[in-house]
Amino acid sequence: MTEATPRNDRNAVPGRIGTHRMEHGLRGRSLAGRVPTRRGLAAALLLLLAQAPAAWAGIHTWDVVEVFSNADGTIQYVELLDRGTTGGETGIGNGSLSSGTRSISWSNGPVAPPTNGKSYLVATAAFAALPGAPTPDVIIPPASVPFFDVNGDTISFGAFDTLTFGAVPTNGVDALFEATNNGGTTIVANTPRNYAGVQGSVDASPPPVPSGSAGMMALLLALLAGTGLVVLRSGRKGRVTG
Repeated sequence: MTEATPRNDRNAVPGRIGTHRMEHGLRGRSLAGRVPTRRGLAAALLLLLAQAPAAWAGIHTWDVVEVFSNADGTIQYVELLDRGTTGGETGIGNGSLSSGTRSISWSNGPVAPPTNGKSYLVATAAFAALPGAPTPDVIIPPASVPFFDVNGDTISFGAFDTLTFGAVPTNGVDALFEATNNGGTTIVANTPRNYAGVQGSVDASPPPVPSGSAGMMALLLALLAGTGLVVLRSGRKGRVTG
């Protein structure tokens, strides 16, 4: 009687039993080594995808809301406002601002959250020196002053917001303000505010011009003083001659 082939050896090739098992073992170890690698790559990819929106969200809800200038553009400020609700737009500390002819950037590092409802103030040094001015978060370099054209310009905050406006009030008191995003600007009394929440008001108006009566009085006094001086000199000459 012929003996039945054991179940485990039905597909075995005589003389290759050891080799078959060794190859199977190597393949198993090879596949086992690949699985963690693929899982690691997948985990890294998911981590990057999770971080990308957070990095993008760090600055994109900030808008240009208020611009101010005196007549010659030496005293100017641009106020940014976080109109978002998350409070995590801390990337404002590393931003850039551009106008039709100027462009500046700053690297102050992330600001402390929450940011929603807060302002970030970019201004000239001459503005910062005025009484009542809050300390700017960024000082515009002298080479970029004036930063924008008082007759009308477009100011862009990175690639996230753009404010286009006409002539800016140059009386040294009023500013242009955008109440809602892309809602147009209105003239308001200047109310610059920095990230620390300090809000102020400045008066950069030019020195008052003397009124007509005051000017005439000053001219009359000058003429009288000159006449008296002439009379005095004439009297002295007369006494010396006598």
